[in-house]
Amino acid sequence: MGITSILSWSYGAFSSVAFRSTGTSLSIGQVMGTLEGSKHFDVFRAPVSGTLSKVNERITEDPGILNRDPYGDGWYAEIKLGNPVELSSLGMLPQVVQRIVQILKERNVHCYAAFPDLQLFDMGVECQAVLVQLNQIMERSTPGTVVLVVSDDKTAEIEMQRWSDQTGNPIVDDRKEGDLFHFVVRKR
Repeated sequence: MGITSILSWSYGAFSSVAFRSTGTSLSIGQVMGTLEGSKHFDVFRAPVSGTLSKVNERITEDPGILNRDPYGDGWYAEIKLGNPVELSSLGMLPQVVQRIVQILKERNVHCYAAFPDLQLFDMGVECQAVLVQLNQIMERSTPGTVVLVVSDDKTAEIEMQRWSDQTGNPIVDDRKEGDLFHFVVRKR
């Protein structure tokens, strides 16, 4: 079990994860542990009844894994199923995917190839001025830091590619939505 990209986005950067002890008996809806991000704190509840058989200790040491890889290394826990009939209440994958896509659209959630550690939004400003700010952010950041840059400058695509080529900091995701350009860059 784990979280979705929707939770990853809505919690912000995860800062803390805790679990109940393995071997704990759980019923549907019972608290299994806690999650804390920069925007939200909540409990993690059991989707089925059973026994908490395994937890992902890596995410207690590095909660950011939940943001970077929620569907892979960011798994949360495993439950040894108590009642197989309960699985039918969880829904089938095509319906679940359809529901997640619907929620993403409703909440205007942007999923990127990498979860941004920092965000730089500059509207009505020339891209060159945005790049000065981005360079300052990169100077203060550690290697691997991911920054989301959003700009409405019509030259943003060209300027960001030039910046990436000059600095060696890769653009790991980019898109245009309406009049806004979104770039996700990673410090090398």
